[in-house]
Amino acid sequence: MYRNMDKIVLYRPQLAELDFRKSCLGDPETMSYNHSYGGTIDFPRECWADWYARWVEGETGERFYRYLCLEASQTFVGEAAYYYDGEFGEYICDVLISAQYRGQGFGRQGLDLLCAAARENGVKRLVDNIAVDNPSIELFLNAGFRERLRNEEYVLVEKEL
Repeated sequence: MYRNMDKIVLYRPQLAELDFRKSCLGDPETMSYNHSYGGTIDFPRECWADWYARWVEGETGERFYRYLCLEASQTFVGEAAYYYDGEFGEYICDVLISAQYRGQGFGRQGLDLLCAAARENGVKRLVDNIAVDNPSIELFLNAGFRERLRNEEYVLVEKEL
């Protein structure tokens, strides 16, 4: 059950709206889960058009990207994505909630929406590798993912769709 009664929806952002992504990736608190891999991520404006063309405009089924948006207020709270990793042979998913919106059930809603979208797009399984100290492991397990592998660095979770 969701702790927050606000419903979120998947929202296809416009190029000009990528400032939300930039702010999330550049925020140390939001990116604290990524400390093992460098923390914050630079997302300069001059890279937006190429990134947008690959991830949003050029959807081929191998990539999917959406903002998580509060339906009532049209406020962005995070992002959800998946992509096919040819070397790994799997669809890797990602849900990122802005630090100020964590703990309100949006991660679970976003993960459920992402799984539904992937299933609708013909994806059979999603996986994610999560740093062992990242509390979102529990979120994934509670959303029906199972632990496939654990080592000193990460936990690999998967879900059949």
